[in-house]
Amino acid sequence: MTSFNPEAPVWILDTARLGEMAQCRVLAETLGVPFTFLPLGEGFSLPSSVPDLSALRLILSFGNTAKAALALRERCMAYLQAGGTGLRPLIVHLGRPSHIPAAAFDLIIVLPQDDYPLAPNMLRLALPLNGASLSRPSFPDPGARQGGTVALYGAASKHFTHTLAATRSLVLFTQRLAAANGERAQIITGPRTTAEEAGWLKTLTAGTDVALHLFNPQTPQFQNALATGSRFVVTADSASMVADACRTGAPVWLFPLPARHTASTRLQGMMDAAGLRGMRHTLVRQGKLGSGADFTRWHAWLQRMGYVRLARPGLSTGDLIWHPAAGRADRDLALCRDRILAMPGFARSIRNTPSAPKEPEPAAVEQAAPCPAL
Repeated sequence: MTSFNPEAPVWILDTARLGEMAQCRVLAETLGVPFTFLPLGEGFSLPSSVPDLSALRLILSFGNTAKAALALRERCMAYLQAGGTGLRPLIVHLGRPSHIPAAAFDLIIVLPQDDYPLAPNMLRLALPLNGASLSRPSFPDPGARQGGTVALYGAASKHFTHTLAATRSLVLFTQRLAAANGERAQIITGPRTTAEEAGWLKTLTAGTDVALHLFNPQTPQFQNALATGSRFVVTADSASMVADACRTGAPVWLFPLPARHTASTRLQGMMDAAGLRGMRHTLVRQGKLGSGADFTRWHAWLQRMGYVRLARPGLSTGDLIWHPAAGRADRDLALCRDRILAMPGFARSIRNTPSAPKEPEPAAVEQAAPCPAL
């Protein structure tokens, strides 16, 4: 990330996680004003001091930085009460804020895999913002892509387990998909892929026609694969890579993984099975109960809407030659921008900033409908 600039009106709380910061960056860029990344300390804590708070107008937080965003606003309020110049900053949070009342935020942009209840200040996305662009209002036609079959391999997560058996199945499916379409095959690991998982892939691809590329932040291999890949296989653990792949317009095959159930997901299931979903959502909105994720529901929606197909054994060669419909609308980023610019006072508060955006016309805001709720 670039060095911190306290004169920028938009501050992104830096989690140092590539996928999260990529989403924050693309959202900040749509606002048309300078933005900066504020480095955080251990446990996503605020630095002990910030040089100047007078320019801050919008705090953009993601996931675990929700408490830091609230603490930064409190610090701003104390600064103003002590005679400092500036305005009370707005907070836009991406993801589900845990054990914090929804009303504490000016806008919550909920990711599609999050099991978070509806609220007046909430916008739910159809896909994470990875790969989103205002210059592409619809998914492009894949055209003459010649990059072959690309498997994007994530890592074990809180919700999914990677195993040697699943990895072997991934390699075999990737080979079969490539062969059915007359293409070369390659597998690219992600920044979270562990040494053990990379070792499985090295063993399983040795002596095969599958090219393995281990993640390297110094090279653009992931970006090059997205730009050229003819079709993608994406492991179910990574919502960010699913979004990146879908926004290429190329066919995307979702590779299922063994689910891992947390205490949170078990509690969700028990309450919902007992008919207490409404009560659970009320407690979540009030900040008295945390919320989890529901990848199963989102993945089913992606399949139903034609974004992806499920990679599974036994598919015929004809099944493997699949192309999604071109020209599908991709409005997530535009909806986020319009909601932020429509927040009371935001556009006016940065009117004198170079390249400051205009407030959207009221009619345009009223016509903007949220992406499908899951």
